[in-house]
Amino acid sequence: MNKFEHVHQKIGEEVRSIAGYYTVLEEDVLEYNGRRVLYEVKMAVVETSCCGSGGLGFIFVPGYILSLKDRQTPNGLWVSEVERIVEESEKKDIEKELRRIYPHFYEVSFA
Repeated sequence: MNKFEHVHQKIGEEVRSIAGYYTVLEEDVLEYNGRRVLYEVKMAVVETSCCGSGGLGFIFVPGYILSLKDRQTPNGLWVSEVERIVEESEKKDIEKELRRIYPHFYEVSFA
């Protein structure tokens, strides 16, 4: 099984990197085939890059929820256990539904 620990970032807080930052705008659960799918709606901003600046809204799907926010890191961030979604047909279905819910977010990526 492809399970791993997903650390939840605080909603609206910038997560900085060398070229800019991203922010989790919202986090939610999608019901799919009797299972719960964790997803995050994010906005990335590139501030310092050789190619200029810009931004991108995207949806990140960690996977199927095995346990949701059952413990915290020493920094107080919630941790969930999730299973990666590996079946292409499932990814396609989930992506289609997320694009229906969020029509202006074109990029959907899976862990």
